Amino acid sequence: MPVSLLAKKRAGVDVYQTLAGHTEDALIVLSRYLREHRPAVQRLVDEQYLPLTDFCQILFFALFLHDIGKATREFQERLVKEELSRELSHTFFSLPLVETDLPQEYNLLVRILVLTHHTQPFDHLYYSFELLPRVNYLTEQIKDYLQSYQDLHTRHFKDIFPLSARPVFRPPAYIAETGLRERLQGEVARLQQGVSLWGNATRTKALYCFAITLLKYCDSQASRAFHQAALTGGTVCGSLLRNVVNAHDRSSGPYHLESAFDRLALNRLPFAAATVKTAGAAARGGRFVLLLAPPGSGRITLALARAVSLGRERCREKLVWICPGQIASGFTRHQLTRFWGAEQVALVHATSYYGNDPYLWGVPPQNNYGRPNGTATNSLESIFACPVTVATLDHLVFSLVHGLRQADYILGNLMKAVVVLDGLPEPGNPAFHYTLDALALLRKMKVPHIILDTVLAPALKKYLADAGYAVEDHVAGHNNPLFELIRCQGKQPELIREYYRLGLRQVVYTPSAREATQIARKLKSALPECPVVLYHSLFTHGDRERLEREILLLERQPGPWIVIIGRDVDPTEPPGCDVVHTGGLGPTGLLRLSYPLWRRDPGPQYLEDRNNGHRGPGVLVLHSSSSRNEPESHSFNPALTQPLPVTPGYLEAILEEEYSRNKHIPTNLEEIFRACTLFGYSPREVRYAASPLVNLWQPRERLIDVIPAELWQEELLAIPAAIGERKMKVPAEWYSRHPQLFSTLDSPREKIILCHLAYDQERGLELPENG
Repeated sequence: MPVSLLAKKRAGVDVYQTLAGHTEDALIVLSRYLREHRPAVQRLVDEQYLPLTDFCQILFFALFLHDIGKATREFQERLVKEELSRELSHTFFSLPLVETDLPQEYNLLVRILVLTHHTQPFDHLYYSFELLPRVNYLTEQIKDYLQSYQDLHTRHFKDIFPLSARPVFRPPAYIAETGLRERLQGEVARLQQGVSLWGNATRTKALYCFAITLLKYCDSQASRAFHQAALTGGTVCGSLLRNVVNAHDRSSGPYHLESAFDRLALNRLPFAAATVKTAGAAARGGRFVLLLAPPGSGRITLALARAVSLGRERCREKLVWICPGQIASGFTRHQLTRFWGAEQVALVHATSYYGNDPYLWGVPPQNNYGRPNGTATNSLESIFACPVTVATLDHLVFSLVHGLRQADYILGNLMKAVVVLDGLPEPGNPAFHYTLDALALLRKMKVPHIILDTVLAPALKKYLADAGYAVEDHVAGHNNPLFELIRCQGKQPELIREYYRLGLRQVVYTPSAREATQIARKLKSALPECPVVLYHSLFTHGDRERLEREILLLERQPGPWIVIIGRDVDPTEPPGCDVVHTGGLGPTGLLRLSYPLWRRDPGPQYLEDRNNGHRGPGVLVLHSSSSRNEPESHSFNPALTQPLPVTPGYLEAILEEEYSRNKHIPTNLEEIFRACTLFGYSPREVRYAASPLVNLWQPRERLIDVIPAELWQEELLAIPAAIGERKMKVPAEWYSRHPQLFSTLDSPREKIILCHLAYDQERGLELPENG
């Protein structure tokens, strides 16, 4: 009797799992997923005009065959010796063996899913692998293994879908010849040619991303079961989940997922009331919504109620909240945890723009041993595996065009989500045009989403309505002043101190972290009794989270207090205040910075009357200097000497003027999307090149991840979460302009950049000279 084919080994101990056992566990996970999430899967494949039975068969055969490339003498020997490396990639060596009698298009998709279930289908990656020139396939054991497909289907899927196809064992003659490596590269080229013949790029991309995300999930959960099981040395185990599946508690096991929209907290006030209000709108509207609402916690509650209505109607399971910059908003995450709990809400900042890390390009490590599913566990947040994820515009745009190392996995989870875009970028920024094009692709892929904003230019609102968005405007029609606008030239410190003496709550926005730090130092010296909180991008993620908690606590205090915020972080939903100080900005930027001034009380009296003894409209102070060239817009009229009441109508007028000068111009995003339907460009070309294919941000705006050198300890290599807390974002141009301030360390997951500038928990990172 032949020795069983092995698929898994625990590092350092003689504990193994057979190929048959691991495959059955992965299929069990799939069976459980299809039972518990059938309405969601049905809806998604229906939207792409694919019969559910056909999709299930594609997934079944892809999982059944996903590790068949391990059935070589070389893999089996090196697995035991713990000497696996990229040159023995089982995904490549699976190609000659992956064949079914499904229709040609489906069979092609099965082959691509198997080939790409550990690495993304980037052209340069698949043509740069240095494989062994040949391997010895264990053909007799492979034939025996393939005979088990019918039994596995009967055992786990008989009541889910019928099976009308079978695997075909028709190995080409070249598998026993030299030059196998070149033959496999030729097979990859044929797969690419086959994909190029498919007509609908968005449908192809949607189906592939959904399928690869499910395959990846099933494979990783089966691997997790093996590595967590209580097994003694010398064990060679088969399936570990078969008994769990037959247990009375059918929700047990590592593969159980709960829909984000089934949480009990979502049925409590005030959320339930808001959900009821939007239920009618959900029925009238489509899967795409433009929601305009006043800022504050009620705005988020309204957006969540609308998202839940969409999620339940469209059978989605996740919520992805997109922030408009590169740093995800901790303030928003705090609001969302009120409904889901902290353990269900992930916060993911944009991937670093450091361009010399092969890991970020999608190149797997040379020795992949010890990472059985090809992805470190702590990367699950970055692929939106959590029920709720607060992410960035980078994730939305670059997931569509292979701009991130796990772009297709991210996009697959976006397919299962309701996406909320929290504000559009300023029309004058290239990110604005890329965002509108990304939203167009989401519409083509039928991903339900909400654009959440406060006031938009009427022409932009019409553009979105014509594109298919149901418009819900909760701001239009209010004629009372939202806040007052005044101009101050060269007297910022004096005015801040004057407002302090009046007991007012103030937020000061500065163009940069340097100016924020300088102002904070002066104010803390001049006003020692006043709470002054400094907040900008040059804090570690851990310290910035602490500062966010401090800032949120200020909202409960009557004042006076001062929060100083660098505009290098998105100021989404800071606490309400009486006065906002800022410099010259365009209307969209001005609107966003005014949010703390909008009165947060629900109901028609949310703009309180100063004559009744309550706080009236807040004041936005536009500071300027004689040397600054102010934008030519009547919103910044140099002749402004009296407070100007700002109403929604006034905001619409100045936003209309801004949009008229920066109307949407299509970018190259759809062109790159089509080139990356399955194979195509890699992150290196799309995002990291000196002249990247997608210029979402201007070079001076791009950020990289660093760790202050004084916070680094070697022990952190074993604690990825602790590394994340010590990271911070700094301008990428610092690295090129001041290379002496940085050093790099290699780790199994990434290159770590250390920054040799002083760091202080209250002030942040010291800035370089001429920084």
